[in-house]
Amino acid sequence: MLLLIALGWLVGGSAQAADSWHVALGGEYGVPDGWVQVRENAIQGTRLDIHHGLGVQHMQTLRLQAWRPLSDVSELHFGFATSNLDGHATTGAPVYFNGTTVAPGRLAAVTHFQDFIAFDASWWRHLCDFGDGGSLWGSVGATYVMLNFRVAGTVAADSVGRELKEDFYVQELPVPTLGLHLRYPLTTALKLTADISAGRLPWVDSLRTEGGQVRLAQTDEEETLGLEYQLSQHWQMTAYAFHRYFGQDERSREDGNVIRLASHGVGVAVDYQF
Repeated sequence: MLLLIALGWLVGGSAQAADSWHVALGGEYGVPDGWVQVRENAIQGTRLDIHHGLGVQHMQTLRLQAWRPLSDVSELHFGFATSNLDGHATTGAPVYFNGTTVAPGRLAAVTHFQDFIAFDASWWRHLCDFGDGGSLWGSVGATYVMLNFRVAGTVAADSVGRELKEDFYVQELPVPTLGLHLRYPLTTALKLTADISAGRLPWVDSLRTEGGQVRLAQTDEEETLGLEYQLSQHWQMTAYAFHRYFGQDERSREDGNVIRLASHGVGVAVDYQF
């Protein structure tokens, strides 16, 4: 990743680099879908539907982004996000999670903001211009997700385990990403934005051991469509719709952990240039 950024800096173009930074703070409100399943040794985990089985109706995300032009044709971008998955449902049968038996009754997802954090960095390169001021950019980078998925319920008296969380982040590795980014002015102050990025890590050795070698696979996808409005010389606001997907698999003799999390919704961000 550092080599890619350094390369981008060197070949960013002959134009003189701008001195300004952009920092944007945004909030998102989404509807989650997908499932999570956590095995511990021979105790197969129950496949828990995140939206219906755990009652997570909404997903809130805080997002901080920063970027800086390196030249007229290249930019450096950084991102940080933290999300909340909170909800509850009622089960009529025992649930198995990470070797723990949860008695029938209330079952909740309590994966709060500090449990679900993501970082990303990317180098953007201008690809072409089109229409009346439109531009298309490409990007290459990496993302790193730290997820500690937590549930809450009454542990059964005969349960082998007592732990109601799975720290997916322990096996995490950076995932390489590629993206395309469209910017098109509608008026002097209003701009259409569209972004798509995807990352994939095939089955690899996570370089960690937990009951033997742990193998990891992961997929990250993101699509956004927004309107960006220039409020003043230094301030602008963006409203956008998004769809995101995160899938992670971990496999060893001791563990077999899978999460599939998709979300779609809307977000608003305020950007300051300095």
